[in-house]
Amino acid sequence: MPDLSDEERLRRQRAVSSARANVELSGGSLSPEIDALNARYVAGDLSDREHIEALLDHARALPPGKPVQEYFTSFDDAVNAAPIR
Repeated sequence: MPDLSDEERLRRQRAVSSARANVELSGGSLSPEIDALNARYVAGDLSDREHIEALLDHARALPPGKPVQEYFTSFDDAVNAAPIR
């Protein structure tokens, strides 16, 4: 990946921080594996698409459990559900 601008790195950090806050406000926590993927994303080692796909791959590898909410199954689903900026 190309070097990230300070603005892009800040955008990514804010997105990760917002997601973390959302999870924590819901009573959850992020695993060390998710923290590592998020750090790679903020550092620029993963693109938006690669980050989402890596998170989904991690989630798919977890043992089945009771869903706590509906999740997106692809990057495109997540993008299409996002409000237009």
